[in-house]
Amino acid sequence: MTVDDLRSHLRQLIDTYVSDQAAKAHLFSLVATNSVPAKGILAKLEAARSRSMSEVDTKIVKEIARYFC
Repeated sequence: MTVDDLRSHLRQLIDTYVSDQAAKAHLFSLVATNSVPAKGILAKLEAARSRSMSEVDTKIVKEIARYFC
């Protein structure tokens, strides 16, 4: 997984699971940084999540954690 893949997956996860607009904007700003803080974003995503995560998205989160945390 490349950094571009990471950014793409994180944007999709944030867009899908975070309903609070302020939290969403903050997470998107973190994704746009040069050195993406993947672990912090995943933690904040978990806290801001508004619904259960699908099995496919859970696998993506595990892959992100394996490569970037």
